[in-house]
Amino acid sequence: MIPARQGAVERFAADRDALVEDLWKHPSGQAWCRWHTALYDRLIRLVASWHGDQHFTVIATGGYGRRELSPKSDIDLTVMPVDETNAAVESAIRGFFTDLDSVLQRVMGTSFGYAYRLLNDVPGLDSTTRTGLLDLRRVCGPREPADALSLALRDSLPVAEFLRDKFAERDDALRTTHSSPLVVEPDVKSGAGGLRCGQVAAWVSRALGQRVSAPSAAYETVLRHRNLLHAVSTRHPDQFTRSRQAEIADRLGIDIYDLMSAHAAAADAVHAEYRTARRRVEHATFQLAGGVRAVRGELVIAPGAELGSAAAAVAVGTQIGLRVQPRRLAPGPLGSGASAMFALGTSEAVVRHLDSAGLLEHLLPELTACRTLMPRDTMHRFTVYEHTLQLLRHLDEIREGYLLELRDGLVDRKLLYFGCLLHDVGKRYPDRPHSEVGAEMTREIAARWQLEASVADQLHWLVLEHLSMARLIRMRDLMHPDTSREFAELVKTPQRLALLTLLTYADIRAVSPESWTPAIASFLQLAYESTLAVLMGDAPDVAMDSADARRRLLRSLAKEPAESVRQFVDSLPAYYLASTPAESIRLHRVYAERAQAGQLTVDFVPKPHLAATEITVCAPDSPGLLSRLLGVIYAFDHSLLAVRAATTRTVPAIAIDTFLVSFSGRPVPSATAVEMERALRTVIESPAATDDLLRARGKDPSRSQRFFSYTYRTGNPGLLEIRAPRGRGMPYRFSRRFAELGWNVVSARVGQWAGSGAASFYLSGADGRELSAGEVRTAMDALTLTG
Repeated sequence: MIPARQGAVERFAADRDALVEDLWKHPSGQAWCRWHTALYDRLIRLVASWHGDQHFTVIATGGYGRRELSPKSDIDLTVMPVDETNAAVESAIRGFFTDLDSVLQRVMGTSFGYAYRLLNDVPGLDSTTRTGLLDLRRVCGPREPADALSLALRDSLPVAEFLRDKFAERDDALRTTHSSPLVVEPDVKSGAGGLRCGQVAAWVSRALGQRVSAPSAAYETVLRHRNLLHAVSTRHPDQFTRSRQAEIADRLGIDIYDLMSAHAAAADAVHAEYRTARRRVEHATFQLAGGVRAVRGELVIAPGAELGSAAAAVAVGTQIGLRVQPRRLAPGPLGSGASAMFALGTSEAVVRHLDSAGLLEHLLPELTACRTLMPRDTMHRFTVYEHTLQLLRHLDEIREGYLLELRDGLVDRKLLYFGCLLHDVGKRYPDRPHSEVGAEMTREIAARWQLEASVADQLHWLVLEHLSMARLIRMRDLMHPDTSREFAELVKTPQRLALLTLLTYADIRAVSPESWTPAIASFLQLAYESTLAVLMGDAPDVAMDSADARRRLLRSLAKEPAESVRQFVDSLPAYYLASTPAESIRLHRVYAERAQAGQLTVDFVPKPHLAATEITVCAPDSPGLLSRLLGVIYAFDHSLLAVRAATTRTVPAIAIDTFLVSFSGRPVPSATAVEMERALRTVIESPAATDDLLRARGKDPSRSQRFFSYTYRTGNPGLLEIRAPRGRGMPYRFSRRFAELGWNVVSARVGQWAGSGAASFYLSGADGRELSAGEVRTAMDALTLTG
């Protein structure tokens, strides 16, 4: 910069410092900001003049456009060329920005942002950019570009979308700052009662075509305090902390409590202005889309309106608080399926409004046909239609945790909500699995709506597999490494995993209040995290061969006595080593050593986060031991959630069995635990005691499980999945039969599935051999015939 120009700019810096010092002598809001703004106007005009300001127009936007520059406010500018085809214009603008950066940031210490705009850019501007331009003001250069920009902004403003975005931004800001203006340390810009409240109120009036009132006395007070706060702050100049309050009160010679009481009163009034502006929408009339208008707070849809655009308008109208009166509409053309999908993928409230407006029955007759359809699963609390909308409610109400991260991190949230709307439509046709029927119907809907092929494929997959994860967490051993690998092969991508996890969460919660338990919540998160680890390549490649599993475990137990650890690890089956945490194995080693010395272990550990208790039994193995232990749990009427069993290859062999049980939806009470421990020890030492205990507690120990269905997948262990009428005795009865056959249960999951009792048993034959499908079929058929 040449010396003459440098000197001129430095004089501006001195004038700015003097102006800030004068603020303490004459504290004010609007008046001081206008003097401050005028100083920067002169400076920017000076810099523009160095580059021929006839070539471009400089426009102030945001707070600078409103002439509300506080001492540390940023400066936002838009530059428009007079003739974008003129090479001299491009050179002039480049030189202007270069010198302005030097002048403002290096000399004045002022941050600034700028944008190069053409008139053709206006239709594509986002809400945030439009907001800044609403307060545009020409600083220098020809007037015509600024006038044309102002007119284009007014004519292209999507009123409803703009209001929705402003209200959403305000809601987000209030959540991150403070939602009440009556706070001790307020944020004078973004918090409740801050300047943004008054600014949004003005923007609402402008968007609705109403007269914008002059800033109120309360707004003036808040702005004055912001000016003073900026003058004493070096960091976070909008946080009115106690230390800054004290400094300002001291310099003004007033009482700090009087200062902040005055601020609270002003902030309360400014926040009331914002609330009034939001209510003003309820009395305005404006256009939302072709065929849809807002009239005094109500959405009015013209007969024959295009369904897609009308649905999108209802979605936006719902988000800004407009009402919909129940009515029936003559169907119009579908129009844009993408617009309709946007609307249906917004929230539960929008879908209910679409239903009330008479649009849903024309958009998705497959769903509204389920309005009074009763579920065949007795666990469900609602009709199929209402259950579906309850899913959306539970998705809307996610507020924290990994599920919130998943929902808000979705690339396309509409896929999730639309998939939820379609997941049960196949229940109208009960002769086939509803997931398969629903997936076929989804293909037909996607074709009717002319959705992109990739979208149709995702929706088809989501509806087809919507039960897969619920079945996984209820029926499979989630600690088994094969479980997450197999599920990863099904979902294939993290995005599909996220979609299915969220749908599963909402689907279970919408069944009934009793369906969502802490244990189910924990199992769902475990399934998600372990599957994601496989998809991202972070899961350990745990080979099921015993040599690899033993090497890994020995490294993790390196600090333990070497020989005893090696002997214990060598005695364990590979399945147990690969799927049991090292911490549990360390504890089980101690229990096993005690059992070899003749000391039984029956350990109760409450798991409040699962609303359950983990019971570990370690004792010399004997025929039917697991069945007897399950008999005790059945006798006490506890809900069995999971079983893990292992037997050491030592002499004597030691059984290490772990059970996860729930007592009426909570951990086992201590008094009951004492009684159960006594019973468990008794049946370990006296096998015949199991039948006596069952009879004493009103159970029939000889009852067989006659009515059931099953599937079996060979392997070692093999996986036997059983469906039977609900009842807590099913695991005991099957384990008793397995014991009679000499089979080993190495793990089990027990729960409910589709209104029935369900269990998965991981089985091996005597001496750990693999069971064939024929052996299992013969044994199951024999149960059916003799039961």
